[in-house]
Amino acid sequence: MQERHTPTSFISREVESSRLFFLDQTDGEDFAVVFGGFERCEADYQIDRNRFPWYCLEFVSHGAGVLRIGDLQVEISPGSFFIYGPSLPHQIVSSPDQPLGKYFVGFTGNGVADFLKQYEMEPGFFSRCLKSEPIRRAFDSLIDRGVRKSQFTRPLCAAITRQLLLMCRDDAADLGNTDTPAYATYGRAKDFIERNFIEFTTLDAIAKACRIDAPYLCRLFARFHDESPYQFLTRLRMQHASRMLLESGANVKSVAATLGFKDPFHFSRVFKSVHHVAPSLFQKSMKVEEAFG
Repeated sequence: MQERHTPTSFISREVESSRLFFLDQTDGEDFAVVFGGFERCEADYQIDRNRFPWYCLEFVSHGAGVLRIGDLQVEISPGSFFIYGPSLPHQIVSSPDQPLGKYFVGFTGNGVADFLKQYEMEPGFFSRCLKSEPIRRAFDSLIDRGVRKSQFTRPLCAAITRQLLLMCRDDAADLGNTDTPAYATYGRAKDFIERNFIEFTTLDAIAKACRIDAPYLCRLFARFHDESPYQFLTRLRMQHASRMLLESGANVKSVAATLGFKDPFHFSRVFKSVHHVAPSLFQKSMKVEEAFG
């Protein structure tokens, strides 16, 4: 009888926060997702595995670290993605100064090896995506579907994972394009925004803190990102606002004040531009969903 592994036994505990889902395994499937999620790693995060029972795609959202996979050793940073599989040794070590944030999905099935071979993405494959937001959004969609546990969860997760693999392969950059001063400056600016989006609310202030001018910051994002720096900043701020509304139960006025909005109505308009619903309705609808979920 084939040994049945439990995905939870392979999940690291050295994480600050995570959002995970796990799906039941069924023998004989062509392509099936086993687990997936996002984890914000702690400074001492380290994974060191000699054996792993599934295939896995990992995508770095932020932070830095070192990846050893088979005979390959590379530095990983935002936009890096890699694939490992059964019996391929791999080690992931987070930078203590820039802890990793990364998405991942584990999958298995009779047709996986042929699928990966067809698109030259066999275990050990490593590359980077210059414009990573479409990948991030697809992973967020995967997690949303995975935690929902409806009758369509398994086929949807399998379809989204195939899509993710193809998107990563299609967007894989010539690694020489990412080893440039311009990309390094973009990476520093993006990381600065991710770490300081509450305190820094204008592009001029961000550009000054990063020691570049605002027009150059916009050109870097146009080259390496699919959002403008202002859109990126606004999305991060409104995602934080949504978490405050849901997790702390804070009212709209206090959330607006925390994010530096003097006018709650202005905050509501910005929130709606990102989430397509007013913050008060967002908070109310989520509470109703939880009550009847």
